[in-house]
Amino acid sequence: MFDIYVFDIAREPLGLLEHIDSIQWLENYQSAGEVKIVARPTGKNLVMLADGHRLFKTTGDTAARVCETETNRTKEGPRITARAQITSILLSDRVVMATENITDAEQGMYTAYENNRRGLPVEIAPVDGYGRAAVMERTWGDVLGLWETVAGASGLGFKVLFDPETGIETSKVYCGIDRSIHGSNDYIGYFGTDIGNVENPEIVSGSSNYKNVAVVAGGGDGADRYVRVVSLGPVTGENRRELFVDARDLQRTYQVATDTGTVDENGNPIIDYETKTYTNQEYDDLLDGRGFAKLAEHMQNLSIKCNILQNEIRYGVDYFLGDRMPVRLVEFGITVSAVVSSALHIQEKSGETIKITLSDFKIMEV
Repeated sequence: MFDIYVFDIAREPLGLLEHIDSIQWLENYQSAGEVKIVARPTGKNLVMLADGHRLFKTTGDTAARVCETETNRTKEGPRITARAQITSILLSDRVVMATENITDAEQGMYTAYENNRRGLPVEIAPVDGYGRAAVMERTWGDVLGLWETVAGASGLGFKVLFDPETGIETSKVYCGIDRSIHGSNDYIGYFGTDIGNVENPEIVSGSSNYKNVAVVAGGGDGADRYVRVVSLGPVTGENRRELFVDARDLQRTYQVATDTGTVDENGNPIIDYETKTYTNQEYDDLLDGRGFAKLAEHMQNLSIKCNILQNEIRYGVDYFLGDRMPVRLVEFGITVSAVVSSALHIQEKSGETIKITLSDFKIMEV
């Protein structure tokens, strides 16, 4: 079981949230999550569940920002329903105001935020140096969308840490641990129908959307269109499945924004822009990166639906968001590995349950 502590907009502690009927706390590995709380509308709760206040779950390291409350009458009496967003949503409040060129995923995510931070009071964690590549260019959109795209391409995750002692929030890029290799130091067990922590498995597989060659068309018009072709190995004949990728948005020139350190009459920062040109190799790498990213969206699919139970091994104790875990389905004769992509904590008067979502399934040799 866990408690919820509340902090005001200035991150000053207000106390413990009480008289709660239910809590649903969803955290994702590569996107912002959300929270729903149903409680009695006491005077204290009405003050604490105000817009912008932070909710901190004692069994975690992140917080959620209250964004909506609704008070109504139920069969149990008056209730207040508060909805909140895990605070990585704060990154959606900053627009990417120029071109961000990314090669190293972790460093690129931090740099894109730093370049477009503009006073957002979320700190940046030290670089861990994961060395995950993600060659891409992003212009406009918001920082959160950029982080989601880079995380999806690199396998990294992210969150905004909350320190309940200081109220400081810190953006953090991190990497889940591969716990799928039996005998490795990180192996802690598996999800399996034979040991009773997997229920009701369903398997879907196929290749209806599969592509293994990307024809990437970059800048230029007509016969002058610059084209790169990338493939997933030497494929020929019927096995060659081509995908056209329109990458006209990736031009040879791009703009770099520089904060001048001055502001206009409304207090907004004045930004200068400089136009730069990619080298031939840089432009080729950029188009190739787009091609491989699109091919990743058209892989042969394998998906498994099942219920993961919290026995034998437990979420938050033995494994965490982003970890790759083995899944053994004895009745189907297969073992796969999968990434823990989200965790939904549900706490009600009857007790606590955790629902795990798995993704990125890969067949393992046993």
